[in-house]
Parts: sequence; C-alpha cells; structure tokens
Amino acid sequence: MNRHLRRERSAPSSLLSRSWVCTASLAFLASCARTGGSMSKPPDADKTLFLGKVLTMDDDMTVAEAVLVDERGHILEVGTEQAVRDGLGAGAQVVQLAAGQVLMPGFIDPHLHLLPTLLQSVLESHNLAPCLPGPYRIPTATACESRADVLSTLASIQLSPEAPKDEFVLGMNLDPSRQVFDPLKCGITAKEAASAKSFMDNPKFYIERCVSKDRPVLILDQSGHLAYVNQKAIDVVCAGQAACPPASVEQGGGEWAPSNKATSFTGLLKETSGYAPFMAAMQKSLPLAQLQSHPQEVLEAYQKEIKPGIQAMRDAGLTTIADGGLVGRPQLNAVKFLAEQEHFPMRVTGVVTYDSAKTDDIQPTGPACDPRQDARCRLPKWLGAGGLKLWVDGSTQGCTAKLSAPYSYSTKGHCADAGDGRADFDNMQAIVTALSEQWMTKSWRVQLHANGNDANQWAIDAFALLQQKAQNQHPVLFIHNTVGLEQLSKNLGDLRKGTYRATNGQTAPAVQAHVTHLIGHVAYWGHAFRGMLGEEAANNLDPVGFDRDQGIPFSFHSDSMVTPPRPLWFVEQAVTRRTWAYPSLQESGTLGLEKHAATVEEALRAITIEPARQHELDAWVGSIEQGKVADFVVLGDNPLDYGPTKKDPTLIHKIPVVETYLNGKPTSKNP
Repeated sequence: MNRHLRRERSAPSSLLSRSWVCTASLAFLASCARTGGSMSKPPDADKTLFLGKVLTMDDDMTVAEAVLVDERGHILEVGTEQAVRDGLGAGAQVVQLAAGQVLMPGFIDPHLHLLPTLLQSVLESHNLAPCLPGPYRIPTATACESRADVLSTLASIQLSPEAPKDEFVLGMNLDPSRQVFDPLKCGITAKEAASAKSFMDNPKFYIERCVSKDRPVLILDQSGHLAYVNQKAIDVVCAGQAACPPASVEQGGGEWAPSNKATSFTGLLKETSGYAPFMAAMQKSLPLAQLQSHPQEVLEAYQKEIKPGIQAMRDAGLTTIADGGLVGRPQLNAVKFLAEQEHFPMRVTGVVTYDSAKTDDIQPTGPACDPRQDARCRLPKWLGAGGLKLWVDGSTQGCTAKLSAPYSYSTKGHCADAGDGRADFDNMQAIVTALSEQWMTKSWRVQLHANGNDANQWAIDAFALLQQKAQNQHPVLFIHNTVGLEQLSKNLGDLRKGTYRATNGQTAPAVQAHVTHLIGHVAYWGHAFRGMLGEEAANNLDPVGFDRDQGIPFSFHSDSMVTPPRPLWFVEQAVTRRTWAYPSLQESGTLGLEKHAATVEEALRAITIEPARQHELDAWVGSIEQGKVADFVVLGDNPLDYGPTKKDPTLIHKIPVVETYLNGKPTSKNP
C-alpha cells in the first residue's frame, strides 16, 4: 500500500508578488522577535489537504479536486483545488494523488461475522473451503485443488498423533453444494457407499471413514447454517443428558437429522442451535473453541495468527465493517476490545442477536463521542451496537432457505429432499411475537436474515404488523434477499412507501426498509443454483433490477466467512453477473444480466453510502462531505472508467488499493 502518494507542504494556489513575500517575511521575523526568537507553528500545520480526483459519493455523485481535513479527522472543505486552497496557510500537509488514482470514501461491509472470519486464519489446514474462481483466487498454504470433492477435503484434515482421544477435531467451511461427492474415496467400497447413500444423507459415516472414528469431530459448513459430526461427538454431547438432542436445539429452530434407526442420528446438524451443544462440549478440550464463551481470551492468545485476516480486510479498502450476529455480551465485548486496539485499521459497528440481547440485558449504543456534537471528538473505531439480528430461515446452498411457489428445491441433486426448505419459526406471527418487546422501544435497528422468497415475505408481513404497533423510524434491513421474485420486491417497495396492506387488512405505516445482498451468491453458487432451484430462480438471485424498479436502496456484503470481504469484487460481480461451475471452475455464463446487472455507480454506492445509511452511520461516513470524518480509500484506477462501453468490467477486481485512511491518518503506518 501507499504506492506513489506524495506528502508535501502546502503552497499558495497562484504565484505571489515579491512585495507580498517580503511583507510576509518581515511580519514573520517580527513575530519571532516578540517571542524571543522561537519558531511559531506554521499556519494550518494541523490540517491535511488531499489533492486529486475525488469521488465523493454524495447524492449528486460530485467529483471534486480537493479535500481539507483537520487534526481530528473532520472534513472541513470539499471542492475545487483553487477554492479549497484559498486562504489556506503554507503549513498544511498535502497528500497528492498520482496520475490515475482516485480518492473515495472508505469501503463498508454491512454484514459479516468478524470472529469466525479471523478464526479461519488460525485453523490453517482445517479450513476446508473450496477454490474460488480464477479471478478471485486467494493464495493459500494448501493447494485448494485438493478440495474439489467432499471426501478428499475431509481426508486432508491433519490429526496430531499426540492429541488426546477426547480432544475435538474442528474443521470449517466445507461446502457440499460446490464440492462434488465421490463416494469411492477413503477406502469406501461401492457396497458401503450404496448403503450409506449421499454425504448429506449420512455425514457421520463419511466423517468416520475420512477423518476419525475415535476422536469427536465437528465440521462447520461454509454457510454457517449446517454442521456435520461423527458418532463420537454425539456420544460426548449426549453423555449424562436426560434427553438428546437437548431441548435448546428445537427451541432455537435447529435440528439433528434423525436416521432410520430409533434414537439415532445421521450426523447432519441444522442451524446454530443444532450445533451449539457441540461447540460447548468442544470448549472443554480445545481452547480455540472458546470463541463462543471466552472470545476475548482467544483473540489475545492468537494475536499473531489473526493479524493477516485483519490486514487482508484493510488491503481490500475496508474502513468500516458491521459484525452481523454477536451472541451475547462476551462476543460484543470481544469485538469492542478488538476495535479499540491502537493499530486496528477499521471501524466496527455491532449487531446483536435479538434473544441474547434480552438474556444479557443489552441496550443499543453508539460511539463514545459524536463529532457533530463535540468539535474535540475524534470518531472512535468502536461505533457501538445499535442493531438486532434475527434469522427467519437458513441457507440457500445449505438447502434450508424457506421457499414458496413458484420456487422449490429440485428433487435431484444436492438438495433432493429439501422441498420448500425450512424456517427458523413456525409461522410469521411467531416472528412478530419474538420481536414485539424490543420493537416497542423504538430504539433498535432491526435486521432480518431471509434468503428464500417465502422467508422474505414473512419478514415483510412481520414488519407490517410491528409497525402498526409502534412506528419505528430506524432502518430495517433485509439481509440477503437472495431468491428474488418481482411481486416480492413490489411488496417490499410498498412497505417502504406506506401502501402495503398487512395480513390483518390494515395498511401499514411506512417502514424504512433496505436490502443488502450477498452478491457472491451469483459468482460462486450461481451455477449450482441453476440445478438446485431452476433457471428462473437462478436468474433472479440478488435481484438488483427489482430493487431499482421499486426504489429499494441496496448494498452488497460478504457475509464473511461465507465469501471473502473484498468490496471491489462485489462491484465486479454485481456489474458482470458472471458465474462459475464447480468443480471444474469453468466460467458458466451470466445470470439475469439484462435485468439485474448493476451499474458501476450503483455498485460503488452499495459499498459506501448505502451501507452507511443502513447502519445509521451516514452522518459520519459513506461519502466525502463537509462535516463528516476523513475515512478514505485511495485506488490505483477509477472504477467509473469501467463498464459495458468502457474498460472491461471483468477487470475491476484488479484495481489496486493504494491506501486507506481513518480520521485522515494512513492506516499503513500501523504495524
């Protein structure tokens, strides 16, 4: 980073007359004489002037030439170079962009999971994620080609011979929706494979053959909505339990998939509550697993290992991230602890699960100080936690998205038995009941995870009823909104306008509804969704065109660990709508390009000002405007120069990130 940026002292915007220079020099010498000869601070030495092409991302998409920032990181002026330089003292520091570079607001990822993302850096060979397509390939120590199929991937887990027999084996990011299933691996015979059926039918059998039968094994799916275990792990969890699975599994909307045998399980676990008992049991034998109960201690113990993950986000141009599902006060405090470290290079806002907010009596918070109210305030990196998170359904690629006509899972392939998927609640009214108490306070931003079209309709209907109870003026966020349908988006648009008729027959007051799409669904899973959901549903993934038609503001996110947090990749993927076939990783055309392709301008807004508005951060970040804070990214090329009739948009991911700034200070100076 920091390539070709020049720092210098400010110079006047035009040539000065000799008489003016002489007069100024005499005045300066007289000043020195009055202070006993000591040198006074040059005028405006506490200010920084950024010069070059500035994409402000304001409502008018203004392109400026200069930005002036004070020592607290407050933006004082934005405009032409001449106008901003006018009256500026010679002591100001100048950051001059090189030819071709642009200054933008720092990128924002509005939905990821920070702690699991950093955990990937620690697991190394136990990170089982499949390859990314060529344009987005991230070098790893392990050849990702060896992870093309499920069983070879499981067999790649390296077990320490010195480890105790009761110590859990933890793997993460297995993805059977993209990693093909070849049953004749790990010494499995054709007869055994025929009896065991597919991996999703009987993961327990395949884990025992490919990883271990003697040690408890827990494998987390990349979606975060599924997990897989062997019998030893089930025995550990069920030991001493009056009933198994524990009641908490069903209460949280989870499931242990039953086998044909009574009181036996296949090893497939659904939803977080389904695998939470295994995470709890694992903490007794594997310190790393204490990420759930003692996350701050884990972060402190693995500082060296997690640092590359943090730097990778900075190197992608991120200056603000939203952690979209913190479970209770321990995780909330851990992320706050991380953000407040001196050299942490990003701001963080937290979103807390609705049930843990009740259990731990968590109230919404903001940053410790506000530059709008206090001129001395340097905006903190920890922005507080003002959002609530609730899951309506599961994962589209995990076969647990809640679908309805005209969509359903195919009866062949990866999700053959999934039907219409599943929801985490019995019905829409149960969502209303779950959120009512917190909604009535009118103090929370509420964010609902909904992938399937039916899950999104439930969310619309729930918000319509809640808004009749109490009019909440905070933004509500539909996270993912993956499987698109034109009527669904119309309903969502009507909810925004205050014209939607709720299920009780009443018209709901307007809800400030926004959408954020996991645009990587198109690139990484689009081809697979053709087979799982059908061509129409695949073409309507992340339906930007429907959003546009209905005036629904949208952003793009990574949902990391699900996809890498790389905002320029989001831009390219939204503009090109390209998809790849697994395991060959051959490009497999485009999905819904004519209807749902974003313009580059729309996509840039979806990683800057729109996510800032969704999290009510737009008073400080998201655009470069007077009164906001100087969180910037410098790019080596202008993304607006790319598009169907301009530079090749499939090369947007190659635009270099030169530097990021927080409060006007370069983050590359942090060790």
